[in-house]
Amino acid sequence: MPIDNHIGVTAQTQYLREHSDPSQNRYAFGYAITISNHGTQAARLLTRHWIITDANGHVQEVHGEGVIGEQPLILPGQSYRYSSGAILSTPVGSMHGTYTMLSHTGNYFDAIIPPFRLALPELVN
Repeated sequence: MPIDNHIGVTAQTQYLREHSDPSQNRYAFGYAITISNHGTQAARLLTRHWIITDANGHVQEVHGEGVIGEQPLILPGQSYRYSSGAILSTPVGSMHGTYTMLSHTGNYFDAIIPPFRLALPELVN
């Protein structure tokens, strides 16, 4: 499937101390994703594929329709933002993946979700 460079994806993360239990190797992180359409055609986000890796190299793959129960249509020059979360068994990890998109003209393409880090604030330099 082709990759489209006209869709930009950025992430902001935070450690969710109140939902974590380090004594049980449970580290909760929240993330806010912004998907921006820098192209000239509207595009609908159909599916997501996440690859989540903890500091021990354990990989979880998540596939699903849309994001947070939606399949947003992102118009040219517009952005869509949503928040979600992930649980790791280590205090550091990373996420990356793809969104399968459908352009207004009926072409399917993948929008790349660049890698971003999940880490306890005290572990970040």
